[in-house]
This record gives sequence, structure tokens and C-alpha cells, in this order.
Amino acid sequence: MIHTSKRCLSKEDLYFFDKLPGEGHQPQKGVEKIFGPLRAERFAKSLYPVLSTPEDVFDVAIVGGGIVGLATAREILNRYPEKTVVVLEKEDHVAAHQTGHNSGVIHAGLYYESGSRMAHTCVRGAELMYKYCEENDLPAERCGKLIVACNEEEHAQVEKLYKQGTANGVKDLEIIYKDEIKKLEPNVDAYSALNSPNTGITNFWLVSQCLANEIRQSGRGDVKLSFEVLKVNQVENERHVLIKGREPGQNGPHLSVQAKNVITCGGFYSDRLSKITGGNAEKHKIVTFRGTYYQLKPEYRTIVSRNIYPVPSGGGIPVGVHFTPTVDVRRGHQMIVGPGACITFSREGYKFFDFKLKDVLDFATNKPFWEFVLQNFSLSLGELYRDLFKFAFLKSGQRIIPNLKGDMVEPSFTGVMSQVFEPGGVAAGDYILERKCLNGLALNLRNAPSPAATGALAIGEMLVDAAAEDFKWK
Repeated sequence: MIHTSKRCLSKEDLYFFDKLPGEGHQPQKGVEKIFGPLRAERFAKSLYPVLSTPEDVFDVAIVGGGIVGLATAREILNRYPEKTVVVLEKEDHVAAHQTGHNSGVIHAGLYYESGSRMAHTCVRGAELMYKYCEENDLPAERCGKLIVACNEEEHAQVEKLYKQGTANGVKDLEIIYKDEIKKLEPNVDAYSALNSPNTGITNFWLVSQCLANEIRQSGRGDVKLSFEVLKVNQVENERHVLIKGREPGQNGPHLSVQAKNVITCGGFYSDRLSKITGGNAEKHKIVTFRGTYYQLKPEYRTIVSRNIYPVPSGGGIPVGVHFTPTVDVRRGHQMIVGPGACITFSREGYKFFDFKLKDVLDFATNKPFWEFVLQNFSLSLGELYRDLFKFAFLKSGQRIIPNLKGDMVEPSFTGVMSQVFEPGGVAAGDYILERKCLNGLALNLRNAPSPAATGALAIGEMLVDAAAEDFKWK
């Protein structure tokens, strides 16, 4: 058996790449298009064709302004030139939560059961995402990924992922060993790795801004911000619904929108949106996990050049602490390290002490979640420990890069992910659609964790296929 070395090396022993993926490229035109000096003027003009009154009835209302909701709205507008669409977003900007606080990885489709919605939409969605970024001059790069086994025992996971990815249609996969790993990534110490050259990076927050602009500028779509949906009721004697809401944290004014059909893509709140659209909110309850990220300090950020992941840790979540380069948008060129997966006490619990009693009661009464905790107790306790203590967090990264030290990293951002657990304590391994709610007028997406951002454009296709069947669109 070959064991991973735990020897800590000095800075002089480190290998530094010249640059991170994407560095040295000319600024993307798409970024300039969205954030250029005339953006306010363009924004005002883009809203003009779709300014609506409460009496207007949209063909479709999409609840949720993350990347999946926006991609679904775009797909409807492209596929049905006569339809009008409104996206209702609780926050004052789109992509405020899971979409805007993740690793930014375009996944290839390695982890997901063959034939599942996740597998299909990830593989197809990745190619659609690369194409969309290219067409809109948005930053994206196929920088590749190594999923590493630190010892011979973990190598079985590498072989399993190779077979799974190949079955899912992922191209150009290969299993490599220690010497080949060192040629690609001199600072990584591992027994073997799955090399996935088509895994990449982008900024899903920026992609979402582009999608939102595209919807607004279509002349048939609107994005209403600061609209927290509270009620969805069928209008008496009509085949459309009245959606009531308000600005979050405010008592008024009351807001309303009418639509013939509703599709919810509510992320953290998908179970509560199910309840107000007549679905079974108890069946697939949401649990949220906080993921803390660190980043390598500028002088160390090029010690790896691509995504470096451990083999999966089991239990369905998480994929483990990994190293990921970022594109030069929002946070600049970084090499981020993380995240963990610690239970939150608020569905928007970006800090450890964020607390909402209603959210705590929801997961405290979630039997499948507690079955998961009992079956994966050491994993669950370890995630809490890593969230609280930096040295414990770094220890996970040191399994891959033994010379990683505490003074090489600094705090970065925090994300929150949502997950559904099935009876028996298993993390749901596929997207869940709740169909024909509210007398056939509503469709709910109930579970959409990673790789939903990667697959967003393909998930949009999937949801519109289901909507066309349920709502009898022609």
C-alpha cells in the first residue's frame, strides 16, 4: 500500500504556476455589456416594454430568481414566442443565495446515477453553459479537475467514478497515478486520480445577470425584485392564479401578479412554496447547510492550476474540501479552498449564530434528516468541527496538499446549500418535480442542489417539457 506523505515542505519546495486559469485574458465583452457605463440607461430601456399593472395576466410566473428560475423563464420565451413570463424574486437582486455563493464549477457529470435527471442535465447543461458563456462573452474555462485518492483504499472510488462518468457520457476521462499526477500538479500528493479535462469554471452570478437582462429585453418578460410570494390562489371561475406578496421584512404595500400558470424554483424555500401552491410540503422538507470558504493568499494561489477534489466522503453530502480557481469577476482571481457542510439554524444562515425558530423547528421535526445524522454521525460531527475551527478545516485540505499551512490561507466567502432527505436517511440524489398542483396550474421543483447551476439551462428545458405536458401548451 502506498501512503500519502504528511511532510510539510517549505515555501522554497513549492511549485508555483505562472498564473491561474483565465489570467492574462482580455476583459470579456459580456462583462462590459452588463456592467458598462451605460448600464443604467440600458436597464431602464429594458424594463420599458414589460412594465405591467396588477390587472395584467402573464402566461407564466416563475417564483425564484436564481439561475434555474431565470433559465426556465428564458427557455419559455425562446420556445414559445407568443408567451409572456414574469420572474418573482424575494431579494433585491437575482442570484442572491445558492447561485451567487458557490464554487463556480462547471461539473462534467461524474457523480450522478446513470439515467437520472441530474446525470442528463449536468452533462447536457455543461455544454450548454460553455456555449452560452461563449455566445455572450462571459468568462468560462475548461481548466479540468482531478479527483484524488490519497491511498490505495480510496482508489476504488476513483474507478467507480470513472465507470459512472463514462456511463453518463462524460468525455476524455482517464485514471492517472502518482507520477502522472505530479507532472500535472507537483504539489498534490496522491495515490491516483480521475482526470476530468472537461470540468471547468465560470461565475454563475454573472451568468444570471445576463439571463435576467435577456428576459427583460425580450419585450415579453419581466423580473420583479423584492417580491416575497406569500399566497398563490386560483382565481374563482378562472383558469389562472393570483399571486400575492410583499417586500421582505415589510408589512406593506401588498403586491400582486396574475398568471395562467406557476413554476416554482424556490431553493431554500421550495417546501414552503409547495405548501402555498397546494403540494405536499411535508414529503420533501428542506435542510440547509453552510459552506465556509477560505482562499489562498496571493503569493500562494498558484500552487495548483485546476480543480482538485477528494473522492466523495459518503452519505450523499458533501463532496469534501476542495481547491478551485475562480474567474476574474466579483472576487478577482482566487484559488478558493472549501467548503464544509455544517447544518444551519436559519435557512439563510451565512453565520454560525444566525437563528430562526421556524427554520430550526422544520429540521428538528424532519425524520429523514435525523436518520441521516445517526447513520453518518462522525461525518456530521466532523463538519461541525471543521466549521468552527480553521485548523480542522485545513487538515482536510492537507490530505491532498500536505504542504498547505494556516498562514497560506485567509477567509473568503460563505455559501448555503439546500438538500432534501429521503426516508431512511438518504440525501435525495435527483431533482424532484411536484406536478399538477393547484388544480393543474402549478409545477414545483422540490430538490435542486449541486450540480443545478451547471445544469441550469438543461433543467430549464426539462421543466418546460413538464410544463408543456401539464399545462397543455401547444
